[in-house]
Amino acid sequence: MPSRYRPLLLSLALLAGCAPRSAVTAAEPVALVFPGGVVQGRWVETPAGGFALPAPPLDVDAGESGLDVLYPFTWQRYREGELTESHDLPARAREVRARPQPVVLLEDGVYTTPGGWRAFPATDAVRTDRGVYWVNDEGLWLERERLLEGAFERVLALEGEVVALQRSRALRWPGTYELDLPEDWFAADAAGDLYLLTPAGVHRYDPEGYELGFYAGGFRDLAASRAAGVWLLTRDGEAVHLTLDLEEAW
Repeated sequence: MPSRYRPLLLSLALLAGCAPRSAVTAAEPVALVFPGGVVQGRWVETPAGGFALPAPPLDVDAGESGLDVLYPFTWQRYREGELTESHDLPARAREVRARPQPVVLLEDGVYTTPGGWRAFPATDAVRTDRGVYWVNDEGLWLERERLLEGAFERVLALEGEVVALQRSRALRWPGTYELDLPEDWFAADAAGDLYLLTPAGVHRYDPEGYELGFYAGGFRDLAASRAAGVWLLTRDGEAVHLTLDLEEAW
């Protein structure tokens, strides 16, 4: 073997050794989008540059604390490409929500730091200063208190409140203000306004439920934040970056 390749192979071996054990045999990697970029396999791509993760992640999200990276039994955080935190999880993970504060959805509950594991049977969750809001087919909950009855699929923090999404409507809490939604939405995020992805494209709604904009196209997923704007993932796994007004940012 030529000597010039040995340092590269050594670096790759060391990086693989840092991978969470459960991630080494993970399923075939897919592209993931987050506010600020996209992950292709184990490579993170952002406008500021890219860096490699130890292995293709299960899920990613980005907030004020950095990039949250989820493996089946490990939760990591990166800032400017450097690993800053790593937490072993007590059960298999499903998804991570980084905003406003991070929370991990597990197969049998949720996990936060501090706080640890809690046996909330959550379909989705969001964490704020008040605690963990979560939804399932029985209602919207704050920790162990049920706030609203009904079957909900998604919950998001929106302008100091939370909004719980059903198939054709959303309810804001506190209060019971109702927003009409397109029935065919399949991804959602909030960044001052509510952004919904349908087969036709991205819809933007204000907190009162008025549609403020639309960007047409076929996309697989979206992520949005006030700091990073709206990021879309095409069916080919490529990133599209929009402003919060749904104008092309590049």
